[in-house]
Amino acid sequence: MVGKLEEIQYAFIDEFGDYRFDFERGNGSTNFIIVSILIKESNKERIERELKQISQEYFQPGEIDPNIIEQNPNKTMQFLNDIKDLPFSVYAYVIDKRKIREDHGILYKTPFLKYLNRKIYDDLNRTFEQLDLAANVQESKLFIREFKTYIKTRNIPDLFNYSTFGFNNTHSEILLQLVNLITRILATGYERTAFSNQYRSFSKIFKSKIAAINLLPLDYKNFLFDYQTEHHHSKYDEIIIKQSVNLTYKYIEKHRKSEEEEEKLKLDFLKFLLFNLKENPDEYVYTEEILDNLNAIRDVKLTPHSFRSSIVSKLRDSGLLIASSNKGYKLPVSLNDLYDFVNLSSLTIHPMIQRISKCRDQILLTTNNEIDILEQKEYDYLKRIIDFGKLKI
Repeated sequence: MVGKLEEIQYAFIDEFGDYRFDFERGNGSTNFIIVSILIKESNKERIERELKQISQEYFQPGEIDPNIIEQNPNKTMQFLNDIKDLPFSVYAYVIDKRKIREDHGILYKTPFLKYLNRKIYDDLNRTFEQLDLAANVQESKLFIREFKTYIKTRNIPDLFNYSTFGFNNTHSEILLQLVNLITRILATGYERTAFSNQYRSFSKIFKSKIAAINLLPLDYKNFLFDYQTEHHHSKYDEIIIKQSVNLTYKYIEKHRKSEEEEEKLKLDFLKFLLFNLKENPDEYVYTEEILDNLNAIRDVKLTPHSFRSSIVSKLRDSGLLIASSNKGYKLPVSLNDLYDFVNLSSLTIHPMIQRISKCRDQILLTTNNEIDILEQKEYDYLKRIIDFGKLKI
């Protein structure tokens, strides 16, 4: 810790909720809650000492038990009154999974965790110049485990193996117990599976400790503006991203009330593409990842073939711009994305046209030009393409 100019700030983190999105069946939490207790280094020992003393009066053997919230609300309020003057603050996130599903088409834990990692990291890193994070990394706390890994890949420790923003093996059992209790308290106000009429009473006592409760997802209306300020593209690329996103939004708005399962699949797919465009605008999403997401809450699973023929092809038939390559699918943000689509399509289209042409030539030859398999009106466009190709040769 040598050479640090500013006082270290600790953040003890906990989570509440699950990673399921099948709300219609009444399964899973509707919200995912992440809470951090912020403590300055100069206050840490004092808080630990006084918190242990107060806890001895309420809990046996002095370990803070979150079950007190349900078992004894009045005792919970007394405990909150006793700790509310300790020098710490609460910085929390309440993520509405229903809106995440509606806005981004996320239906599966993997893309949900990707969303959480980027959102929470970007916000904390932007809000706090340095932060020493600590958490109880249990197997059930999947976000915290993933978040710890995510931060490690983005912050390089110094010569003392200390990261100014990251997990540095800081630990305090009593503070982790406290953040677990506060997380559960916030859940009684924001999550249907934990709702309690006592939350208002809890919040009145605890209001002064709340630094921020960030509600996610944010409104998506500023997407295009945000994208353009962070990326530098040619004027043609800007036209392409505007058109691809605008067409996608118009389609979603037009069909958002549809009860047809195929239409719902299309909408979930488009929202997922928008989500990935925001997360990684230059990267494709593999078909397997898309199908994992779309199939997460459905009894009848979508196959790769039906996905391409019933979802992707029909959306393209409706005029939407969807780029594809051997790496998967994305909404195009550049001419190169569209070239990827053309190149991939040409690998299929050109050989098929060549096969039709060879078949036609064989029949013309064997029938002395009496039978042309492309003579019917509906094949006129194919005939013109093939004949034009022969003229060029």
